[in-house]
Amino acid sequence: MPPAAANRNVLVTGAGGPSGMAAIAALKAKGFVVIAVDMREVAHAADAFIKVPAAREPGYLPVLREIMSQRRVTWLLPTVSEELGLIARAAPELRRGGIATYIGEAEAVRICDDKWDTACALQSAGIAVPAGAVGDANSPAVRALGFPLVSRPRVGRGGRDVVVHDRSGLAALAADPVWQAFMPGTEYDVLMVAHPDAPHEIVASQVFEKTVLKEGRVGNALELVPAEAADVAQLARDAARALHLCGPMDMDIRRDAQGRPRLLEINARIGAHALKAPAIFDALAGFFERGCLG
Repeated sequence: MPPAAANRNVLVTGAGGPSGMAAIAALKAKGFVVIAVDMREVAHAADAFIKVPAAREPGYLPVLREIMSQRRVTWLLPTVSEELGLIARAAPELRRGGIATYIGEAEAVRICDDKWDTACALQSAGIAVPAGAVGDANSPAVRALGFPLVSRPRVGRGGRDVVVHDRSGLAALAADPVWQAFMPGTEYDVLMVAHPDAPHEIVASQVFEKTVLKEGRVGNALELVPAEAADVAQLARDAARALHLCGPMDMDIRRDAQGRPRLLEINARIGAHALKAPAIFDALAGFFERGCLG
């Protein structure tokens, strides 16, 4: 029986984060019953809210399973970076139990969680990424990048702990940083959905230009506008296909000094600004209505 024939109960994680709030608002507007969870009490617009352990705690997935059983959930929509690998590994079993879970294969999601592994995998596939290195700031590989360069957490969310180094002596905030050549051009946010049954088919895509960044030259986007940038959209598609990603994804892409787009990172989930791209939720809801479990 297709999930739509049973009920329209969706479990959205990370209810207090921007991605979770976007998902709750969009799905409520489409007539879904939304059960929201978070590790702390948060304001929400869901039909029900349940506090759960942190995603890194051993009891997290069993608690989600119990909630989904009790609430007759037929769609799990994860929005928390720390849980994505766990959900991706559990997804085949969840789908066998009738719960739609639109997320990439476990190995692809693992690669996306690690910015250095992402860069290496994409570079091997011929996808443009910034010149980069890992290791101590004084290592030959890092010094060869020159200045300015950027340090960012190898594993981490958004623009947190990203530092632009214009000269030597400025310490990285991340304990295990990825170092990249700083690119001075426009930065973009690309939201996409790839079909679960045919990952090479991109069913929805929206490019945004980040017009104001939290830290000036880097950081989370405080303001962004829709943009027509065919080369940026194509780079995002090529990256998704190279990693065989499916479901929703959120990519950061930036232009180098010559204006060429290069991919910075991939989040294997909906983005914080997904409400500005209605086609993203139209695509996901369409999968559900057609009985596609992921």
